[in-house]
Amino acid sequence: MGIDLLEVARLRLRNQRVTGEKLKTAADVVAWLGCVQAQEYSLAKWSLGMRVPDGSLHDADVDAALAQGEILRTHILRPTWHFVAPADIRWIMRLTAPRILAGSAHRMRWLELDDDQVSRANEVMAGALEGGTQLTRPELQAELARAGLHPDGQRIAYMVMAAEMSCILASAAPRGAKQTYALLDDFTPPTAADRAPFDRDHALATLTLRYFTSHGPATIADFTWWSGISQADTKRGLAINATALEQVDVAGERFWWAGDRGGSADSPDSPSVHLMQAYDEYVVAYKSPRTPINVANLTTPAVLQRPPFYHAVFVDTQVTGLWRRLNADDGYRVETTMLRRLTPREQEAFDAELLRYSDFVQAPVALTAKGASPKRPDGAAISRPG
Repeated sequence: MGIDLLEVARLRLRNQRVTGEKLKTAADVVAWLGCVQAQEYSLAKWSLGMRVPDGSLHDADVDAALAQGEILRTHILRPTWHFVAPADIRWIMRLTAPRILAGSAHRMRWLELDDDQVSRANEVMAGALEGGTQLTRPELQAELARAGLHPDGQRIAYMVMAAEMSCILASAAPRGAKQTYALLDDFTPPTAADRAPFDRDHALATLTLRYFTSHGPATIADFTWWSGISQADTKRGLAINATALEQVDVAGERFWWAGDRGGSADSPDSPSVHLMQAYDEYVVAYKSPRTPINVANLTTPAVLQRPPFYHAVFVDTQVTGLWRRLNADDGYRVETTMLRRLTPREQEAFDAELLRYSDFVQAPVALTAKGASPKRPDGAAISRPG
């Protein structure tokens, strides 16, 4: 089957479940995608919300899923914050942590963090979190300071990350706007599979298949970027999955995916509009995402590299504007800068997306338009939850 870059973008959007068949819960979304980038937590929640049926998940429900251990948030790929499923955290971490730690070794030496200090920090943090205790990073920092480990500056970040890499701690219930940590074994007890000897080939094959099924069509460079796995390991993972994945050449590049399991029947009506946060998997899960999502060349890669303050407005599969969320007295204000004027039908789809977002956050949303944005009075409340 021959496809072009626009078709790559359409298939990615569908396979990521932004369009087509939706997933049921936040936990289902995280498990399907393998890992979901989540460093800007307040907006990362929306990346889960837009992949489930309208009205079935709200912002507070994601907080609850995190608090109950249905999803976890930790440093596991590249490294940066990601959501990950409890059933996946240990085997993925065993696969990815060695390269992350190797990549951090120079910085840790510069911070004068040696193996003995890291081991001692792990002991102190584990002791502080015993008995189901959940602590914020400043509270962990205070415990480490009392132990004489000098967790000042960047040292605390690397101490905590090393503990995450060792599967000692992970995210727990949010405390207001603050992240808390708990002992991973307390919060998500290990299963028999977690206790079994680590099968690296099985883990590599599983993560490779998961990515190319949920994110494909994608290239070897895409997967190595997303996972942090070496190119050699990526090729091995593809070879193990040779019967489960298909190859297709697009614009002189080779892409892999799990095949067309949906077809045109589950394609969304056009036009559709998606307000995506800057770190959504559709944007950042690829080494060079800007070509498939910017076939029309309305903007430049630099414009799409302005997070966390600017996010992307998509019409169908293509980036067509920028947006950011600001606080308002009774909810939020969405400020947009469109790269072209929307058509009347696109405007209707834009309004429907704002309504969907308002329902997700359960708060009114008002619009401030700049440039060639939709014609609408600035500050007017566009949508309110039912």
